[in-house]
Parts: sequence; C-alpha cells; structure tokens
Amino acid sequence: MERLTQEVLVLREKVAIAESQVQEATGNRRQQLLLMLEGLVAERNRLNEALQAERQLYSSLVKFHTHPDSAARDHTLQVELEGVQELRGQLEEALGRSLERLSRLETQGALGGGEQERVRALPQHAS
Repeated sequence: MERLTQEVLVLREKVAIAESQVQEATGNRRQQLLLMLEGLVAERNRLNEALQAERQLYSSLVKFHTHPDSAARDHTLQVELEGVQELRGQLEEALGRSLERLSRLETQGALGGGEQERVRALPQHAS
C-alpha cells in the first residue's frame, strides 16, 4: 500500500511537471504570436498612412489640371509623379513585409492549432 502511494505521488509530480512545461510553451508561443500581430497592426497603420498620402497626391493631381501656367504645370506634374513613384515603392515594400509576416503566422497557426482562423481574419480589418 505504501509503495503504491509512493508511485501515485511520483506520477502526480511527473504530471504536474509536464503540465507546467506545456503551459510555459503555450505562453511563449502566445507571446510570439502577440508580437507578430502587433507588428502586423503597426504595418497596417503605415499602409493606411501611405494610402492617405496617395489620396492627397491624387487630389493634388486633380488640382494640377486647373493650373494655367504650362511650365509650372510641368514642374508640378514631375514632382507629383516622383512622389507617386516613391509612395508606390513604400507600399510594395510594406505589402511584402505584411505578406511575409502573415505567412509566418499562418504557418505557426497551422502547427499550433486554433489561432489560425483569427490570423486569417486580420487582413479584412486592414481596409
């Protein structure tokens, strides 16, 4: 009886240690996912800012067509087009980083289970 009691205590201790390790691993994984999600949110904010800048450029180009002086129009158009090219490059870089992060999150979600569906829903909120 005493030996069985001792074996039960040892088994309980092993179970407690195993549960503790699982909880620690889950906590670390959640922390990693939270950091990645925070990065995605920050990237979404930068994309929204870039989109706003693009809208302002478009508005400026519309106003440009009403400018009477052709030399000033040509210069304004050149400046605006350079701004659009720079903005497009920034948007493409940001989109590439976001897609890379999303892919990593989906991979981790597939490996770990449940969070994948929440990660897939994230881009819908970015627009």
